Amino acid sequence: MGLEAVKEEVIRQAKEQETALIAEARKEANRIMREAEKKAEELREKNDAETKKIIDTIKRQELASAELENKKMLLEAKKETIENVFSEAKKRLEGMDDKKRELCIKNLIEKTRKEIEVMNIYCNKKDAKFLKGLNVQAIDIAGGLVAENKEKTVRVDYSFETLLDGIKENELQNISKILFG
Repeated sequence: MGLEAVKEEVIRQAKEQETALIAEARKEANRIMREAEKKAEELREKNDAETKKIIDTIKRQELASAELENKKMLLEAKKETIENVFSEAKKRLEGMDDKKRELCIKNLIEKTRKEIEVMNIYCNKKDAKFLKGLNVQAIDIAGGLVAENKEKTVRVDYSFETLLDGIKENELQNISKILFG
C-alpha cells in the first residue's frame, strides 16, 4: 500500500469517526434537549400547580373576608332595625293619648306601691297631673315614673326608657326571632 492509499484510508476513517461523532453528538444534544424540555414542562406544571394553589388560597381568603363583612353588615342592619323598633315604641309611648296614659301611670303607681312605701315620685310634667295628692317632682323622662321611699334609700324606676331597656335586654332574642325569623 502506498502512501496515497494510507492517506486516503486515514482520511476515510477520520470522516467515518467524524460522522459517527457528529451523529453521537446530535443524539446526545437531542437527549439533552428532550430532558431540558421535560424539566421545563415539569417546572411549568409545578408552577401552574403552585399558582393555582395560591389563587385558590387567595379566593378562599377573599370569600371568607366577604362573608365576614356580609355578616357584619347584616348584623349591623339587624341592630339598627331593632333600635328603630324601640325608638318607634318610645315615640308611641310618648304620644299616647291622655286616657291611656292615665291608666298606664295609675297601673305603674299601684305596682310601685306593692314594692315599696312610696313617698316621692318623679315623672314628666304630662304625667304629674295624674298623680294628684302625692309628692311629685317633674324630671326629664319620656313618661312613666320613678318612686322613692321616705328615706330615699330605695328607688323603683318605671320610666318608659328603663322599661324599654329592660324589655330590650330580656327579650332581645325573641324580638330578633320575630323580626328576622
